[in-house]
Amino acid sequence: MYLKELYVDNFRNLIKQKIEFSEGINILYGLNAQGKSNLLESIRILTIGKSFRNSKNNELINFGKDYFYIKALLEHEQEEKKIEIGYKKNENKILKVNGNKLKTYTELLGIVLTVIFSPEDLKIVKEGPMVRRRYIDSCISIIRKSYLYNLIQYNKILNNRNKFLKDMKNSSVDYEMIDVFDEQLSDYGSKIISMRKKYLKNLETYAKKIISDISKEDIKIEYITNINNKTDVVEEIKLIFLDLLKKDRELDLKYLTTKTGPHRDDIKFYINGKDSRMYCSQGQQRTIALCLKLSEFEIIKKETDIKPMLLLDDVMSELDINRQTYILKRLNGVQTFITHINKQDLKGDKYFKIENGVVISD
Repeated sequence: MYLKELYVDNFRNLIKQKIEFSEGINILYGLNAQGKSNLLESIRILTIGKSFRNSKNNELINFGKDYFYIKALLEHEQEEKKIEIGYKKNENKILKVNGNKLKTYTELLGIVLTVIFSPEDLKIVKEGPMVRRRYIDSCISIIRKSYLYNLIQYNKILNNRNKFLKDMKNSSVDYEMIDVFDEQLSDYGSKIISMRKKYLKNLETYAKKIISDISKEDIKIEYITNINNKTDVVEEIKLIFLDLLKKDRELDLKYLTTKTGPHRDDIKFYINGKDSRMYCSQGQQRTIALCLKLSEFEIIKKETDIKPMLLLDDVMSELDINRQTYILKRLNGVQTFITHINKQDLKGDKYFKIENGVVISD
């Protein structure tokens, strides 16, 4: 799969223009705040239907305008696909594939495959559990639409259960209704936990090989769940989850929130047996982020039999020459987009200078 042509109009600071890319390495260079990352964002949005920066639709529109529009022409095995994403203020976002409207973002998943690596990925290692859950949820959703469905349903039921608990504060407790919530929550929650465990086990396998090649170190990835069990069998997880919900029921009624479930879980990364958040250097943390992204790439490739596009947003300058060389060796046959300040620092197949939202092919 490769992106042949991208048409952008009013996306962030990018003005109306059409860009034709190489199947190989595309170097996007220029000074900071000129639009390099915005161009990568416009490509990444083709995968997930929304900004990886968690920006709202209105924030994606060029200043002083009232809409943005992106059209992409992709090719895979001699078959072309046209993806269109647009949004006008106070209206619904439009998603189209080959002219056919999509109803939800979920329908877009799996059509355009990308992996993005940016300095923000250090947050996966350094910040709190929510960042890691969002990361892993995004990874699994791209290759498993059923996972996203389970996640959406789980969050709906969780919100309803929490609201119900709050409503019970000054009235008699309806235990039968809580039983209904608990059954539904454990049903979807057990599927989420099972899929997370299987994905993380797979992720660790690839990450171990990659980090050994890069720095001769060892990595361990641990899934921390308050549903404390070693199985990934959905039915077994559900029984344990349901039992814990009942045991914690009075505590949930006291604090008016659900304290047990995958919405509370975390992921820990260890380098040579050391907790990466507590004891690893920033260089080691950066290596973990790199390993995660390259492992994510390998998993997508294996699961879909397609090499995803690789988007490297201002990360090459953050890596030493050994890690830069390692990445570049892995790019053979992969369409890659690299943002950088200087053209001469990196070898590519096609170069684009970006200045004030204008993309110029060299």
